[in-house]
Amino acid sequence: MKKLYSALFCLIVSAVMPGIAGAAGTYYNNAGNVYQRYGTPAGLGYSKATTGYSYTSRYGQSRVSTANGNPLTARANTNATRKSATAQKNAKKQGFVLGGGLTHEFANWAFDMDAAGSKLHYDDIRWNVLDANGTYYFGDSTPMQIKVGARYGVQFGDSPMVDDDISNGGYLVTTWTDGNNTIGYQTGHAISVGTSNGGSQYGFNVAFGLTDFFKYQKIKMTPSIGYRYFKHELKTKKNYGLTLDIFEATDAHDSVTCISGYLGEIQCDPFLLFYDASGNPSITGRVIDDYGNISYVQIPAGSVELDTGGTYYYEQMGTSHKYETTWAGPYIAMDAEYTIDSKNAVVAGIELGLPIYTAEGNQPYRYDWAHPKSVEDTSSFGDAYHLGLNAMWKTAVSDSTMLTVGFTYDYYHVSKASAKTFLNSAYYMELYDAYEDAYAAATSEAEQQFYLNAMEEIEGYRSAGWVLKSSKEVNSVYKSMGIRIGVEVKF
Repeated sequence: MKKLYSALFCLIVSAVMPGIAGAAGTYYNNAGNVYQRYGTPAGLGYSKATTGYSYTSRYGQSRVSTANGNPLTARANTNATRKSATAQKNAKKQGFVLGGGLTHEFANWAFDMDAAGSKLHYDDIRWNVLDANGTYYFGDSTPMQIKVGARYGVQFGDSPMVDDDISNGGYLVTTWTDGNNTIGYQTGHAISVGTSNGGSQYGFNVAFGLTDFFKYQKIKMTPSIGYRYFKHELKTKKNYGLTLDIFEATDAHDSVTCISGYLGEIQCDPFLLFYDASGNPSITGRVIDDYGNISYVQIPAGSVELDTGGTYYYEQMGTSHKYETTWAGPYIAMDAEYTIDSKNAVVAGIELGLPIYTAEGNQPYRYDWAHPKSVEDTSSFGDAYHLGLNAMWKTAVSDSTMLTVGFTYDYYHVSKASAKTFLNSAYYMELYDAYEDAYAAATSEAEQQFYLNAMEEIEGYRSAGWVLKSSKEVNSVYKSMGIRIGVEVKF
């Protein structure tokens, strides 16, 4: 993909260098109406005096005679028509063209994390977007143009958000050992569904192009190179979820915590941690009897306390998720224009960009994370790309004003972006102090080792500046399609 973009950029640059000369085009207006060529010369009708000439001859397409026998008038009218059409064809685009429009967009944004096993997606997002743009055409001697655009949009209605930590594997809570061997992994699995509204987006772009540099019959094409900035902010409220911790046992553990059911279905018991009167922990599961049958979960003798880990249902009525995502970088584009007649035209364009991806997130209900910035994802140049398409029909309502109707499509994608998670140092230091007290009171070697491992993990967070980093972790996609109406005015 990077080689493809390099080749395309080279093509545009090579086109720019010799492009000072030799480009022609027309901004549509009522001057030189092409229907004039079909006008009947003065005095020409359908009387018997015009016999001997075809239907097309009466409309100025071949040798013309008139009822009064004066062919010079017909020739003069025909020549005037040809000159008008030629003048329109050879006219250069020049001066300012300002435009604006309203677009109703349908969009989706999603990202997933490889090692963390998390997916998050906002579906059926709807936007109302206002945009404004201006193009300056340098004119006859300099067939070049500069285009600047800006946009601002607000989210329309409610959209669903799904925070999925189940289907992609879940996340590691902690590793359990018996002092010498790893006996299993406590992993978390959660899913929540919330309502997204009140989001916003804005962006701008600037581009330099060679006006009508390529031509094919009635099609004129303008290559350009530019820079685009696009940012969208999405928030979630009224979030409802379930979370479940399970224990994935190894061979060193003496009971079964996950079993295989009918047609290979996997079933896992919730994480169950028992403490005896002395505070010694014991992780239990289902045991297999002498006949190979899986029995009920066995409660260790002398147990006085039970810990189910992170297994609960929750409701979050405030803002549970907030993400600001930016795609910004250079692009190349090709715009094509097809003239239907003096009042109507069809335009279409394609854009290929290499934006830098940045996303910042805040999840206020995560007390173990820092706020207002909880997570940050960034990419390097070449990790992301943008494909933009547009097509519009234009019709003139006056010599200087045109109405436009069309559609837009955008697709942004990034692979293997780096991820950062910012931890709440106060929370972890309180936890560290609690582990330290528990370690001092522990009566068994296994219990002491557990608390020692937990304190070492927190020490690692502190030495890393309370920031967890993971490279090549995040994959993200944003796509939208819109219907646009607008206006253009030539000055």
